[in-house]
Order: sequence, then C-alpha cells, then structure tokens
Amino acid sequence: MKTLVEHDLLEIKQCKIDMLILQRANDKLCETNNNEIKRLATVIEGRETLMEGKLKTSGVKKIETTAGYVSFRAMPDKWSYDDKKLIEWCKRKDLPYYRITEVLEKMKLKQAIINGVVPIGIEGIEITPQDPKFTYKLKGDLL
Repeated sequence: MKTLVEHDLLEIKQCKIDMLILQRANDKLCETNNNEIKRLATVIEGRETLMEGKLKTSGVKKIETTAGYVSFRAMPDKWSYDDKKLIEWCKRKDLPYYRITEVLEKMKLKQAIINGVVPIGIEGIEITPQDPKFTYKLKGDLL
C-alpha cells in the first residue's frame, strides 16, 4: 500500500512540475500580446479623450458620422446619504423612513453552548459533524 501511495505522490509531483514549465512557457508567449494589448488600450484612451474634447468645443451634444457617433448623455443626480443623521431626523419628526433590525449574535451563542451556559439541544440549532478533510503534502513544497 505504501508503495502505491508513493507512486501516486510522485505522479502528482511530476504533473505539478510539468504545469509549472507550461505556465512559464505560456507567460513568455503571452508577453508580446499583453504588451500590444496595453498599447492598443492606450491608443483607445487617447482617442476617447480627443473625441470628448472635440465634442466639448463643438458646443453640440451629439456628433453623428457614418462610423458612429459621440455624445454627452444626461446622467441622473448623484445622491449621498448620511444614514446616522437621517435616522435621527426621522426619529425626531416621527417619520417611517427607517427600520430597526434584530440580529442574532451567533458566535456569542455558540460560545455559550460550548461553555455549557446554554443547553446544547435548543430549538433552531443543528450541529452536523463533518467528515475529515483529505490532504497531502509533497516534499519540496511544489504548489
């Protein structure tokens, strides 16, 4: 049995080494493409900035061409809320625009059960034993 497990571990180790080699080769092959993608993204960003400037100086909201259009789209107002101040205001004015929530403090309850302060068989808690987790470790710490 020990020999079979050792064979399995050696096979996993070889596969991990092969994966590392392939990942390194892939990184080298992709480097050129990644650089070109970055260059093209920079070109696009520059063109977008130029078009936005041209649209601003034109004084119109939309320029249509055969290739497409550029425009300024009306955006909704941005709303920011200071919840604490607004809840206090609602309480003072007796307005129903807030709610109070009840939250179970699970970790405190669990600790009380573990410490024997609360009985283990209370309604609403189900404790399910879990199977042990299988793990393995290769000597040399590959991945």
